[in-house]
Formats: sequence, structure tokens, C-alpha cells
Amino acid sequence: MEIYFTFPSTSAVITAEQVLIAAGMKVKVRPVPGAIRAGCGLCLAVSPDKQKEAMDILKEKSAEYSEIYFVQDGTYTRIQ
Repeated sequence: MEIYFTFPSTSAVITAEQVLIAAGMKVKVRPVPGAIRAGCGLCLAVSPDKQKEAMDILKEKSAEYSEIYFVQDGTYTRIQ
């Protein structure tokens, strides 16, 4: 299980990754799966228990994201 944050651009992914890492979070850059239609083709993955923390950090640092998906067993559920 993971949470995927999608982004409107590659630069937004890079900024968000840097912001989250600086805050001590573990994040992974992944290609956006074909089942998800997203802007730049990259997303950030965090564990489900870190979703709220990641959202709060990104908001606080004005790092934009497009959508959030819950990923489990190849199923992608949009949650925001």
C-alpha cells in the first residue's frame, strides 16, 4: 500500500521531493501508472500513515500537487 501524489510538472515533483526530504520524510519518485492520468509522468509515493503529514508539509511550503491516490494491489483510488 502506498499513497501517490501527482503533479502538474516535473519541477513541481522535484520541489515537493526536496521539501519532504528536508522535513525528514521518506519518499520515492515513481513513474505515474497508466491507470492514472497525470500531467508530468512522475509522482511521489509515501506510506499511507504519512499522507496527512505530507499534505501538511506541502501546504506549509506552498509546494503544489495535483491529486492523491491510494494504491493497493494494482488498484488506484483517487482520494483527493
